[in-house]
Amino acid sequence: MDVNGIVTDDVFVAGDISRFPHPVYGYQFVTLEHWVNAVAQAEVAAHNMLCDQSERWPHLWLPVFWSSQFGLNIKSVGVPTFADQVVITQGSAEERRFVAAYGYQGRITAAVAFDQSMWLPFYQRLIEQAAPFPPELATADGPVELRPVAAEVPDRVAATQDATVVVTGHDPGERRATLVRRQS
Repeated sequence: MDVNGIVTDDVFVAGDISRFPHPVYGYQFVTLEHWVNAVAQAEVAAHNMLCDQSERWPHLWLPVFWSSQFGLNIKSVGVPTFADQVVITQGSAEERRFVAAYGYQGRITAAVAFDQSMWLPFYQRLIEQAAPFPPELATADGPVELRPVAAEVPDRVAATQDATVVVTGHDPGERRATLVRRQS
């Protein structure tokens, strides 16, 4: 990328601190500080260095993390902070065993599982397919009625104090950027 955030030809970057525009998250820049992402970026970068520009791949890795806290196995896919609504789709918060799906403007963008990690690949496919939010599921352990609530996510951290660069389009040959001023 150049200083204006525009993707430049024949410059290839990989690593756990590199940023890239992600189509699932409105082409906002995403940094995934994890070795698995760095390896995936290296594979895409190597492919793109060796092929014709028309055959280049975009880097579309979804963030994934896991942790064990207080006897609970917590796993996540996507970016929960990029959401305007959240809903429990499976299990129960009272039992501390559930899946919460996150959505933004009617599309699923993330899921977090508490002792339900076997469901994360399913939710990852929903995110990658731009499935509607709330997701339409037919599971035995889900609530009778899905009741999304406001996600109440704090303001996003911008790359700079004054502006955010939003890259539009995903065609590798397209090079446009829009400067979006933050509202006070």
